[in-house]
Amino acid sequence: MKTKTFAQRLSGKVLLVVVIIFIVELIVVGVTSNRLIAVEAEISTRSILHGTMSDFELPLNEVEMSTRTVAALLQTTTDVAVAEQIVSQTVAIDSLICAGSVIIPTAEGPGVLYSYEDSTGAVRSFRQQGGWSDDSWVVRCMRAAEKYRRPFWAPPYKAEGDRNLHVTAYCYPAFRRQGADSVLVGIVTCELPIEWMEQRCQSLRPYKNSLTTVACGNELIGISDTAIIAQIRKAMKDNAELQELQADMMKGKDTMRRIWVGSKLSFVVFGPLHNGWVVSIMCPYKEVLERSSQMHVNLFFIGIVGLLLLYFICRRTIRRMTVPITELSDAALRMAKGDLKAELPDIKSQDEMKHLHDSFVFMQNSITDYIEELRTTTAANERMESELNVARNIQMGMLRTDFPQNIYAMLEPAKEVGGDLYDFVVHERDTYFSVGDVSGKGVPASLMMAITRAALRFVAGLNQSMDAVMSRINNSVTDANSNNMFVTLFVARIDYESGRMDFCNAGHNPIIVIPPAGEPYFLKAKANLAIGLFPDFPYQSESIQIERGTRIVAYTDGVNEAERADKTMFGNDRLLQWAKGEVARNMECSEQQVVEDLYRSVKAFADGNAPNDDITILSFKY
Repeated sequence: MKTKTFAQRLSGKVLLVVVIIFIVELIVVGVTSNRLIAVEAEISTRSILHGTMSDFELPLNEVEMSTRTVAALLQTTTDVAVAEQIVSQTVAIDSLICAGSVIIPTAEGPGVLYSYEDSTGAVRSFRQQGGWSDDSWVVRCMRAAEKYRRPFWAPPYKAEGDRNLHVTAYCYPAFRRQGADSVLVGIVTCELPIEWMEQRCQSLRPYKNSLTTVACGNELIGISDTAIIAQIRKAMKDNAELQELQADMMKGKDTMRRIWVGSKLSFVVFGPLHNGWVVSIMCPYKEVLERSSQMHVNLFFIGIVGLLLLYFICRRTIRRMTVPITELSDAALRMAKGDLKAELPDIKSQDEMKHLHDSFVFMQNSITDYIEELRTTTAANERMESELNVARNIQMGMLRTDFPQNIYAMLEPAKEVGGDLYDFVVHERDTYFSVGDVSGKGVPASLMMAITRAALRFVAGLNQSMDAVMSRINNSVTDANSNNMFVTLFVARIDYESGRMDFCNAGHNPIIVIPPAGEPYFLKAKANLAIGLFPDFPYQSESIQIERGTRIVAYTDGVNEAERADKTMFGNDRLLQWAKGEVARNMECSEQQVVEDLYRSVKAFADGNAPNDDITILSFKY
């Protein structure tokens, strides 16, 4: 099987990195440019929308002003001929108005005075009394006036008569007070052709398939093809986004929305005219980003060609540069087989290859020296391990193992030597016992442990108060402490006759009191500073009365801080739960059984996880 050369593999990895960088940059450039182009298109289209809205507002305002003027003139006369003349003159004078009318409600039906421009531009008038169908513009106008009771723009409709015009009308209803009610007495209308608005919408295409419309209620201005209007109305029923868009338009908002129309994403900008109509421009993003997409395709193909050229150039260059590496690898293989004097190739260039050659030379010399040093170091380590074993035996030999019937203790160092300690001194009337923990581990902690134990053994025979005992121990340890170490220590003295226990806790874990009746508990103690930190510290001792049969269990933090592999600690709650168990409460159990049972519980909890601190347990029964 033919393997790839180093030059091929390195060139391939270089190409892979460059391809990844190229693709990431292409994506970033594509996304960024598309986003900028889309934003610019949205801003530009919005600007076009506002300009178009301004163009639509001008004629609408002019027609409204003319209609209000006609209505004001007609309110001054009841002569039908005069009214007809006013309407006809308004149609003839105002170039925007193609027709005007006055609708008067009567008992026989709406009467209409109607004036309009015919195909030659002449103004013609006619009158009609009643006879209107229910769907005629006159009847619909009357209904709208009664409903809204204010001026309004009628939706687009086909003009009356033989005119082929698509128009809208501004309707101005007039009311007259009759008692407590307002009665409709007439409606003045001025018609405005909307072909110019349709042509403006159809010609306004920021992009090829853009769609500009004016929504007038359910009517759409700007789309002449009825099939397209039918498709839009069908899509409105099925597309929730279009329905939400229509709702926003009807609320009179001026904003922009992105919507999916089928499988195409488009944006719509829209804004309301003052008469409630909504002008909108919809543009597909596909057309907005068409040129940008073509540019990205061109960049992609140019990048592919450049990457191929880069690969072949890198491969040829790396192949020429890696010939010395092959020779050095052969020499290294011979050295691995034991030939530490293998001949190395001659490198003349002053670059990394020369540095690699010199490194091989240095390695040859260093390996020879290292083998000799390793022999020496191994012998030294063996001596040190032997000395630590001796130190462990000495330390363990310092601990008392001649336990009376009511006391038992054990100590297991986390390393070869540790910093925990326990001790007891039995007198005829009382017994001293203590448990301590030196900060740190190893040899320094074991030495501090020996000093503390010696001081404790000395002062225990002086028959002093417990706070004096602790103070003297603190001063002794402080004098010998040059490394700022400290010892947490619990010391107690129990009088056999009275059952009084005097104790002092110097920063140590609270001990467990297991009374013969009642629940076990942690003995609360005054906060005292650990010994070895400050000389002459005023320690405060305490006293409690214990019943016959009470069991005292003291321990170090190697018990409650024992951890499993998931870093869960044994903890005080489990320790108190153990104290409530059968072994700890059993009056017939020996103190050795109590200590060993707690030790087994801690080891079972740790489940083989290496201890992170020394473990010391002492049990005393009164």
